[in-house]
Amino acid sequence: MNIFVKNRRKKEKDERKNRKLIFLLAVGLILFGLAIALYPHAIAKVFDYRQQDLMNSWMYKNAGIAYQDVPDPAPSDIVFPDPPGAGAADRGDDIFEEDINAFFDFNHALKMMRAILKIPSIDLVAPILIGDTKENLNIGICETRQSAKAGAEGNYILAGHYSRIRGRHFNRLPEIRPGASVVVQTDYGSYEYIVYEILFVRPEDTWAVPINVAERMATLVTCDYSKGEPYGRVVVKCRMEK
Repeated sequence: MNIFVKNRRKKEKDERKNRKLIFLLAVGLILFGLAIALYPHAIAKVFDYRQQDLMNSWMYKNAGIAYQDVPDPAPSDIVFPDPPGAGAADRGDDIFEEDINAFFDFNHALKMMRAILKIPSIDLVAPILIGDTKENLNIGICETRQSAKAGAEGNYILAGHYSRIRGRHFNRLPEIRPGASVVVQTDYGSYEYIVYEILFVRPEDTWAVPINVAERMATLVTCDYSKGEPYGRVVVKCRMEK
């Protein structure tokens, strides 16, 4: 009888241990699944915080001059960087493949930051960087190599990712409509453009983004995913109101 009781107790003890191990394994698998599910959101939050910190640092650096009214800025004397991949948009390459997990170099971003883009109708506030390199496009919106200076005569051309994260970069650009306000806040003045035309074109339709124009306009460009793949481009044309 004693042996029978002992064996039963041992069996119950082993069963409890097994149930505990199964429970711990189940909890571990659940936590692992949650970590995988929440990882993109955590990365997005970190990115948003760093991007906001970048804009705050840029505004602090330019405190006191960011809102000066300079009606006719001189032609751009900016020297664009030329690392491998620089100016890809101007060569017609498809450079709009976003790396949503990329961590950007803060000092590089601050050095390359040119202005802040604000589009209230799509709740967008984003940094504008010099040069449409792969690294810069992961950080924010970029002036292309052939862009005029913000506020000056010519076409101020901005390119950005159609992000897979709603609200980031130019993810909501296809939602914009004629009459929408597009504000570019630089370190020499703040300029407002008004949207007057939205085009859905092929990548080879370079006529949609003219370089030499006799008016003060801006063009915003991103990929067109309306058919599931980035086969086209969304081109939003704006002009400064006189």
